[in-house]
Amino acid sequence: MEWGLLTRNAHMCHIEGTHERRSVRGVRPFVTLALVSSAAAIVAAGVWAASAPLPLQARVLRPSDMQIFPFTGGKQTTAHDAAAWSRLAGLPSAALRKDGFVAGIREDLHSYRTDSLGVSTAAQFRTSAGAADAALRSVTGGTRFAVPGIPGARGFGFYRGSDDTNQFYVSFSDGDFEYLVGFARPSDRSLPHTQALLAAATSLYRRVAGRLAP
Repeated sequence: MEWGLLTRNAHMCHIEGTHERRSVRGVRPFVTLALVSSAAAIVAAGVWAASAPLPLQARVLRPSDMQIFPFTGGKQTTAHDAAAWSRLAGLPSAALRKDGFVAGIREDLHSYRTDSLGVSTAAQFRTSAGAADAALRSVTGGTRFAVPGIPGARGFGFYRGSDDTNQFYVSFSDGDFEYLVGFARPSDRSLPHTQALLAAATSLYRRVAGRLAP
């Protein structure tokens, strides 16, 4: 009986459609226009959210960026002159001034599961060229590894004998900002590894890319 009811309803819709075809044709362009307008509004909202200004404090790693190897954030330290940032980032103050340093933030990270450590820094420069130069200077030496998904990013891994640690870093720049993320672990541990670092760096990049300063 249910099949018969569906067939009859379909037949009645076909008959009624012959009488209402002209009015439907008149309404259809307005419906299409409304749908297009709604889609355009949604896209515009997404573009605005992606390009909305982002403060310096929001440009370091978050717990949601580090799902493969969870860390908890430590104290954030900011600097507004080249000399102070030189002490925090280990970069020559003269080079920072030349690059047009404006401000920087450093956050030290601690592993939930091991005694491994992490670091996340972000620094603003007056120009994108200055930020790119700073990214090149941020880490030197070590063994290079590829960083897919982040334009111009560089990955480094090396062993530091002074504290018997393996260290992994990714540096990149986007617009007027330079970023560095890194993990350090005792040499006898297997985590964190480059996969966890790459996932965290990629998540950070997707969040900050194209975002201007307030």
